[in-house]
Amino acid sequence: MLKPDCIHFRGDKPCRFKRLCDGCPHHAPFAGLTRVLMIKCRAQGDVLRTTPLLAGLRRKYPDAHVTWVTDPESVDLLAPNPAVDRVLPFDLEAVVSLDAQAFDVLISLDKEPGLTGLARRVRADRKFGFGMNDSGNLTIFNEAAATAYELGVNDNLKFFKNTRTYQEIAAEAAEVDYRRDEYAFVLPEEAKARAAAFWKRHRLSGKKPSVGLNTGAGSKFLTKQWPAGHYAKLIRLLLAKLKANVLLLGGQRERALNEGLARKFPGRVFNTGHDNALLEFAGQIDRLDLVVTSDTLGMHLAIALKKKVVALFGPTAPQEIDLYGRGVKIFLAESCAPCYRQTCADGRCMRAIAPELVFGEVRKLL
Repeated sequence: MLKPDCIHFRGDKPCRFKRLCDGCPHHAPFAGLTRVLMIKCRAQGDVLRTTPLLAGLRRKYPDAHVTWVTDPESVDLLAPNPAVDRVLPFDLEAVVSLDAQAFDVLISLDKEPGLTGLARRVRADRKFGFGMNDSGNLTIFNEAAATAYELGVNDNLKFFKNTRTYQEIAAEAAEVDYRRDEYAFVLPEEAKARAAAFWKRHRLSGKKPSVGLNTGAGSKFLTKQWPAGHYAKLIRLLLAKLKANVLLLGGQRERALNEGLARKFPGRVFNTGHDNALLEFAGQIDRLDLVVTSDTLGMHLAIALKKKVVALFGPTAPQEIDLYGRGVKIFLAESCAPCYRQTCADGRCMRAIAPELVFGEVRKLL
């Protein structure tokens, strides 16, 4: 007899144990478990910095079965994680599937209408975080989410008064205890092997300090971009004074920038490529000693992989980021910063961060 009450049951194909249900020693019924649904989709870096909640969630609900809904591009960040039982890409199929299910606990940490609407529709005994009211506007399910709610509309609170990290605020909204838990991220061995092959192919020495320059600014906030000339000056300092391996990190948007920097230092600076898959990109970061980066996904991956980090801040608030004692945040607090503007004709908040200052922090950390 088949047992669709089991957490391992698939129905459309054999379960991961490749056994029929009768007499299976792995049978684990949902009955008695706390079914938890986490909704956190936007953006990839924010998905990563939400993963510390998993530890607090497991402490509060030791018998939890966790389903996480996220954007399709973030699935790989969560799928290998043993603390997440199911990962669903946010699409029509997932929405229809969730409409037929029931949960004990819902934690909703996105503020976009489609996601708050989904959070309102989901059947759950207890709901935490953000939802949608009858008028289609953002609201909260629990009073503990009030600060996270207000941060979205009160710039003075978000930019200047708030001193807590995103993780602290999210834990408060979800009503799980905060113990400064680390990011929960699992890098598959295949991704590590691909990065190792790159290093072998380019004869990179593990005896030198290895510094990654994550040159991108993401697609949303171009204002996070550090000038190309600043990167070139930093590279000269890293090569001359530290004899470092310098690796350039980025994607399609950084292709021209990174290829241009590599041409300036032939055979001495290594471009890791612009077409790496997400986990391949993470694999390159995993081999580094330190990463210089603006407030982007690359920064969050470096934090998740417990790398030393020099993080450059201008338009966004540095106090929300926790480097877990392994790095330094450079923020010069220009009169207009932080502003969270997506474009800016001036850009002085990032331009004012001198390469010499960044190099000094790199040298201290190494």
